[in-house]
Amino acid sequence: MILTITEGRRNFQIDPASSVCLAIPYEYNGSQPNFYNTPTGSATPFQQNNFVGEVKNNKGCNVMVINQNIHCTGTHTECASHILNQDIYIHDVLSPTFIQTKLISITPEKWTETDESYHCPVDNNDQVITKKKLIEKLHYPVDGLVLRTLPNHQEKLNRKYDSLNTAFLTTEAILYLDELNIKHLVIDLPSIDRTDDNGELGNHHHYFERVPPFEKTITELAYIPDSVDDGSYFMLIEIPAMRLDAAPSRPFLFKFEEQ
Repeated sequence: MILTITEGRRNFQIDPASSVCLAIPYEYNGSQPNFYNTPTGSATPFQQNNFVGEVKNNKGCNVMVINQNIHCTGTHTECASHILNQDIYIHDVLSPTFIQTKLISITPEKWTETDESYHCPVDNNDQVITKKKLIEKLHYPVDGLVLRTLPNHQEKLNRKYDSLNTAFLTTEAILYLDELNIKHLVIDLPSIDRTDDNGELGNHHHYFERVPPFEKTITELAYIPDSVDDGSYFMLIEIPAMRLDAAPSRPFLFKFEEQ
């Protein structure tokens, strides 16, 4: 099956079989990435009176109760209400649309190697993604951006993130994404902000507040396999129908040909 997408006067053909999932599979009661040393997600059988939601001896059924921190233990997509006190829900913001997307790979650099800024004090050993690095890889507006940090170890699938191993974006880098009209940002980091910025989340505010907030999303804790080359794709982001600021998600990249 081949899908044809028309945007303006341009036609694109997408092969669904070319899809690559950028979500980290969620291992309930198993290995997960972790931010802020939060409790790991779990799945336990529902129990009520004499009923236990678990298959035993080929009898009964599995009825699992899930407990997970959406933002800190797996791939998720968030909207503006993550940092704004407004009734904006990820289910309303993110529609099942194919998004023209650019995938780029960047090696973060030490804070001492850049003259760019951030909204709170930082440590000289902090690693940052700069506007200068973005400009080297991305020169034109696009709706979606997937940002892969290098090196791209598989250890990201269950990395324990802290202030010593978590890169973030400079203020100039975030403002540059706004200049390019990025509406859907996917990163393999747990946040676009510093691990501790005194609760300001300055980059989040810059990103979500500079256009109508219901248009934009950020997907964090993704994993982009090395088998996927930098370049242009279409992207589709799947989420469950949750009326929350964020939901677990599955971003997919698709190769395409223009007719």
